[in-house]
Amino acid sequence: MKAHHERLMDRLGLLADRGVRGAVGRAIGREIEHHARITSTQDRARELVDAGCGPMVVVADEQTAGRGRQGRTWSAPPGTSLLASWVFRPLPSDPALFALLAGVAVARALDALGVPGARLKWPNDVQLAGKKLAGTLGDAVTASDGGALVLGIGVNAGQSAADLGELAAMATSCRIEGHEVDRLALLARITAQLDLLAASPDERRTALDEWRSRSSVLGREVEVRGAAGSVRGLAREVAEDGALVLETASGDRRILAGEVSLI
Repeated sequence: MKAHHERLMDRLGLLADRGVRGAVGRAIGREIEHHARITSTQDRARELVDAGCGPMVVVADEQTAGRGRQGRTWSAPPGTSLLASWVFRPLPSDPALFALLAGVAVARALDALGVPGARLKWPNDVQLAGKKLAGTLGDAVTASDGGALVLGIGVNAGQSAADLGELAAMATSCRIEGHEVDRLALLARITAQLDLLAASPDERRTALDEWRSRSSVLGREVEVRGAAGSVRGLAREVAEDGALVLETASGDRRILAGEVSLI
């Protein structure tokens, strides 16, 4: 009975009600579009940007074609992940850095909800207990009206190890790590942190320092695989623009995109 009671703590499904959705939207300062099931919150948010929407967030209980970086899929049983895409308009002047710092927003939100110890893996993973808990994806949309950033975030909240299957070797959830998290509260906390970052370059500089302190790769030997091949070196720094700086035998290398693994 206890497990059943804990599952009832999750309130994200209440957003299906228009009145609740409107009240929560006013509280977090943006319009909310909720879907029980959708192909991708990221694709839907991009459609809304093309239609001229203002700041808003698209939320779903289930995605059938959710995507992460480099064309990967993000799938989860219905009702177990926070799956959302935020629209920030106009386009931030540093969209790549903003997408990187979204990991800090997730980590801070988790701290506030009693899930401490989140670490960050360049460029977009949030980790707990050494495994992936969340990921971020930023899509910049340029336009004559200032454009927009569509920022997608997926957080594993209520999955069991069985839900993750073979991914349990490299991924985890709040529940697996012993924490029950209300996805609606998590949505509100992440939104507040993202809006804080969007409002001020000073806040982004502070968050970048925090990103560095939470990093699981800085100071370690890594391999970065990208479209042009792979490079190995010491992950020495994350630059002001979010690039990863590797110290290699031939000198420092700035990496703007790629997949990092520890050596």
